[in-house]
Amino acid sequence: MNFNCVFTSCNYKHNDIEEEEFLKHLKEVHRDEILEISNKENMEIEAVEMITVSNSKVFINS
Repeated sequence: MNFNCVFTSCNYKHNDIEEEEFLKHLKEVHRDEILEISNKENMEIEAVEMITVSNSKVFINS
């Protein structure tokens, strides 16, 4: 899959990686932001991660 991180302060872009690799990026780099969103929106951390992964997927038309 292709990912372009949705966090505006981040320039993470990678093609042909597994979702688990991007999730590792989120947990290592954006841990605080994910916790903040989780608390603010009263959502489980896993739900915030899932939404972030989904919104960061980039589909390339060929």
